[in-house]
Amino acid sequence: MLRYDGKFFRILEVVTAFFQLNILWLILCIPVITIFPATVAMFCVARQWNLHKDYSVFRPFFQYFKDNFKQSFGLGLIWLVFSGLCFIDFHLMRNFGSFQYILLPILTLMGILMLFISIFIFPTIANFKLSWLNAIKNSLFFSIRYLFTTLAAVLYIGLMALILFTWPITFLFIFSLGAYSIYFLCKRVFTKIQPVNPS
Repeated sequence: MLRYDGKFFRILEVVTAFFQLNILWLILCIPVITIFPATVAMFCVARQWNLHKDYSVFRPFFQYFKDNFKQSFGLGLIWLVFSGLCFIDFHLMRNFGSFQYILLPILTLMGILMLFISIFIFPTIANFKLSWLNAIKNSLFFSIRYLFTTLAAVLYIGLMALILFTWPITFLFIFSLGAYSIYFLCKRVFTKIQPVNPS
């Protein structure tokens, strides 16, 4: 009979937790309008894992989903409107003649800033109790002030996308793993600003 020590079961617990969180997030994203609240909840759970090594999933996820729903839902609407406007502007830009050469750098800069803010927005909401406006402002500050962390996160997301494209089966755990890793990167920034509150 095979005998396994506590370390094996601990690893199994962690792997199972990543799988459960990933599937739960995917299910909650199906209505589309709940993508932001579900993602915030996933990052809150990832924060809990980073700080406490407590790999419980279902109860904390739904609690975080409920507690942050209004704020994250509002942010999701803002992101949707802003993304839609940028997308429309990019497609309409070709009709503006030479004026498009002025609009292109502006829209590109806006897209980059939106990407940078998106890197920090979920970890920031998970880590600090802020209004949606302050969450956006702080995420912008963090992303520019700690540019190397931002670029590392962007590279990591690109690597995740490549892995997912190459091995589609990784969709079963790669999103929760990504949330955990990105929060880990951002936590190093947060501790430079102020000690991370473990609650």
